[in-house]
Amino acid sequence: MASSDTINQRNFFSEIYASKVLKSYFEYCSILYDFSTKYNQILFDASNESIKSYYNSDEKSTRPEKIRNFIRKEFDSNLHKKLHKEDISQSLAETVDSWLDFLRISRLDKAVSAYSKFLAASMETFEPVRDNVDRTLSDTIRIKGGFDIHHYYHSNKGKEKEEVKHKTPILIVSSLINRYYILDLVPGASIINDFVKDGFDVFATDWGTTEHMFHEDIKDLDYIQNAVEKIKEITGANKVTLFGYCWGGVFSLVYSVMHPENVRNLILHATPVDSGTEKGIVENWTSHIDADKLVDALGDVPGWFVNMAFLMRNPMESFIKYPAFFGKPKTWQEISKFLWMETWLYDSRPIAGKIYRGMVDQVCKENLLVQNKLHVGDFTIDLRKIIVPVLVVVGQKDDLVPPESSKPVLEQISSSDKKLIEFPAGHVGLCVSSNAHEKLWPQVSKWLAKRS
Repeated sequence: MASSDTINQRNFFSEIYASKVLKSYFEYCSILYDFSTKYNQILFDASNESIKSYYNSDEKSTRPEKIRNFIRKEFDSNLHKKLHKEDISQSLAETVDSWLDFLRISRLDKAVSAYSKFLAASMETFEPVRDNVDRTLSDTIRIKGGFDIHHYYHSNKGKEKEEVKHKTPILIVSSLINRYYILDLVPGASIINDFVKDGFDVFATDWGTTEHMFHEDIKDLDYIQNAVEKIKEITGANKVTLFGYCWGGVFSLVYSVMHPENVRNLILHATPVDSGTEKGIVENWTSHIDADKLVDALGDVPGWFVNMAFLMRNPMESFIKYPAFFGKPKTWQEISKFLWMETWLYDSRPIAGKIYRGMVDQVCKENLLVQNKLHVGDFTIDLRKIIVPVLVVVGQKDDLVPPESSKPVLEQISSSDKKLIEFPAGHVGLCVSSNAHEKLWPQVSKWLAKRS
């Protein structure tokens, strides 16, 4: 039996532990309350100002839909301006810091990390449905490094391969933040299917849970090289077109500098390059958060953590969009597109911690990429070394990656053949809107066909 001294010693340390945990918890609650008060005040003020704007405007209407749309637009504008302010960004960063301190002291950090992985694994149970319903059919190829690439076929011809008219294959490099299938959502709203129908040989990265990347750094990101070598082996081509979406565009830029011998064309779709210009709300918040502390505590960045930031940039939209959408009769195609979009929005997997830290610290905070000072291992990424044809596609209404964040890359690269397409759509609208598929992506396909 334990002696009374041993028992007393255990009780003493237990009391100290409990005291530290409670102190940390109450500090977190206090800071969270302060942030919540500021945030809710912003929501109230933005709502109040948008209603006042309507009554003071000359755009009076008796139609509820027009009134709602006007107030919604004003609310979005007012909210975004207020959420960009330094005090709310700093308050959010302090809240996250306090939460991480509480997790560390209470030893719940590993539990949160495990729970995040469990959520990601549970989403995989729906993978067969997502991969086979409304998708462009593809072969899945396992790549060295533990991730997949998809090799696409025309969705209306089974496994019979669509005729390839262009000898240069396309590798779509998706972002780590959300899943790749936003580029292949449903027939009629699929960039991948558009390319396939236009005669391109299309491949796309599927990072999966990115568990293979958890212990890697941005300097070790040789996954694109593994994918490119496999594509060259399959197609017999000696070069590929890289199509980088969001963060995937940053990886594509880095790869194009390091391996110019493998790249024929480069397309950058809503790619954040210059954080020294206008920032999106989420990017601005991210630049305030201590990425080192977040990664040290959780190992990887939970998908739900990123989703919370997306929701907080406009929480009203999450409630309004359902009655707004289902308030009118819809076709099955419209309902299917809406439901798949909702699935994609919440299908966020954990982001590899060290890669997240590298991206946030070096690209978002220090803005090293556009300054040609980003170091990948012993290699300095100098964008001036890029001489291949480059197409930059931006959304004029993109509040996640504002146009001014993407366009400066055109000034940095040395390519004589470079083009900018600005389109009146948001970050997701560039991928799935009917207008984009009618007017934007045919332009991209035509541009690429001449160079493939």
